[in-house]
Amino acid sequence: MFTVLKNSKKGFSLVEILIVIAIIGILSSVILASLTVARQKSRDAKRVAEMWQIKRALDIYFDGAQSYPSTTPVCSPACPRPSDDDVALQLLNQSDFLPSTPIPPPGGADQYYVYRGVYDVAGTPTECDIAAPAGTTCTRYELGVSLERSDNVVLQSDADKSVGAFYGANPSCTGASAGTELCYDIEM
Repeated sequence: MFTVLKNSKKGFSLVEILIVIAIIGILSSVILASLTVARQKSRDAKRVAEMWQIKRALDIYFDGAQSYPSTTPVCSPACPRPSDDDVALQLLNQSDFLPSTPIPPPGGADQYYVYRGVYDVAGTPTECDIAAPAGTTCTRYELGVSLERSDNVVLQSDADKSVGAFYGANPSCTGASAGTELCYDIEM
């Protein structure tokens, strides 16, 4: 007997392959977008956690010195980074109150945690820096860092203070520009 050969197609047409590629592309873009948000939230959580670690170190420093560090303390030897914003944090590291000088993860407007020592002059908060009178005791401080996401709930209950060049209700803790608040700041 004779066998009849069938002319059957085995494979996919070009249109079917293009549809599958388009579906994979759409799904991967949705997944990447959600991963970006998750990464931003993770970095913001790390910033907030480090802020509380710094706060504890400042409280321990205050217990010993009966004063918070000034905005511009003298590091000995010289501070490793020439940033006025976090010199006090570098001092806390050199004094073994912090295991290392914390640096925020990349992504926010500030490259450092912003610290300002504060004292009161006739009830007005004033920055406790090199221009303060000799023997001035820094009785308070402002500490801040820029977050990446404006929908972070910690921004609803932060201090939003301004002292000297510190601006707690702005996108950057050190810039006086208007815009969406991203500076998470705490005070003591």
